[in-house]
Amino acid sequence: MFIVLEGIDGSGKTTQCARLTSYMAGKLGQDAVVATREPGGWEGGDALGKFAIGGDLCCGWSRVMLFLADRCEHVARVIAPSLEAGRIVLCDRYEASTLAYQVYGDPSMPEGSAGRFAAMSAAMGFPRPDAVLLLDISAEDAEVRLSARGGKDAFDASGKDFFERVRSGYLRQMESGKGGWILINAARSEDEVFSEIVLFIDKLLGNWAVRV
Repeated sequence: MFIVLEGIDGSGKTTQCARLTSYMAGKLGQDAVVATREPGGWEGGDALGKFAIGGDLCCGWSRVMLFLADRCEHVARVIAPSLEAGRIVLCDRYEASTLAYQVYGDPSMPEGSAGRFAAMSAAMGFPRPDAVLLLDISAEDAEVRLSARGGKDAFDASGKDFFERVRSGYLRQMESGKGGWILINAARSEDEVFSEIVLFIDKLLGNWAVRV
């Protein structure tokens, strides 16, 4: 089973990924769950991931291609082998992040870029998530959270308009009705958000146990 957590910076996604990993490992055993992330979730991938995020690139498609290259290695080295071994993969960001951040979030990308990106991803045969949990929060609330923990650099560098476009990009993907999206109101407390995630995960695990 393949589960992905998505959301803009400040949504609490990485915190919830860590809590969910511990919860699932407690229920199923440490060896049953593989926690990973994008970009750079494979041995040697950090350098490529950092360049994809912060490299001095002039063309938006160059950045997209770097994220796709990272995903090819991530899938080949981590995700696909783990799924084939019958393990549950929990991933912090995946395809939806690239589409939201590098395509919808970049106003320089030409019209029709989302469709072209989808076609490239489909051609590469990446595994499809069984569920995508979108931790949704407004750009204003996310900025407040990041300021409180001293992590506002992303907002200072990119601006609130960018994160509003990214959030809109996520919601557009969810509204397409593809990929098993689950909307989670991430504006609440960490415990409230986690409780809702657990309710969904327990149901998903029950269905998965029946299938296997």
